[in-house]
Amino acid sequence: MGSQVPVWIPIIVALFGLAGVLLTQVLSGRRETKRMVEEAAREERRWQREREARTHETRAEAYAQLMGVLEAFDGVLFQARAVREAGDQLDEHQVTELREVRSEAQHALGPVVLHAPEAVRKLVSDATLPRMRLAAGLLDSDGDTTKLRQAWDAGQRGYRIMRARMRADLGFDAEAVEELYPDQPTVVSSSSESTLSPTETTSLPPPTL
Repeated sequence: MGSQVPVWIPIIVALFGLAGVLLTQVLSGRRETKRMVEEAAREERRWQREREARTHETRAEAYAQLMGVLEAFDGVLFQARAVREAGDQLDEHQVTELREVRSEAQHALGPVVLHAPEAVRKLVSDATLPRMRLAAGLLDSDGDTTKLRQAWDAGQRGYRIMRARMRADLGFDAEAVEELYPDQPTVVSSSSESTLSPTETTSLPPPTL
């Protein structure tokens, strides 16, 4: 009579086989979950890089537009100020040109205010409001011409500080405005009436970006 295999042995073998199948499924599920998590993280990082790149590009365009407009504004302001300080009045062409560049400067503010960080937005007024006041004074035929230089100097200083902060925000090399104006705060209220000494200012429009 041949030996018989105990009944429990096939049962144990079947249980081990079932356990192996279940363990394989669990491990496969974990690997798939890990893969999906890593893929989602990579996608998030990629999306974040693309978003940062778009933000950087948008800011750069807004900054460049405002700088270009303000420097064109300065060219017109400089010529108009020379006319008024010589005791003459602006002709019709000069008046029209001055109003046009002032309007362009106002329109260029929107993108910067929308996309720039707060540290830059605080400096925009210091660069633009003195120019607006200067333009208003130049257009006023009865205005006090002795205050024109004061507004010009304030605008030049505000522009250089704003430009340096914008360039730093974009990761470019920037002018050390703290060294240029050691006795002046970094951020100046747009309503400030303080002016710079002649050695700290220039009679020409600031250099281009």
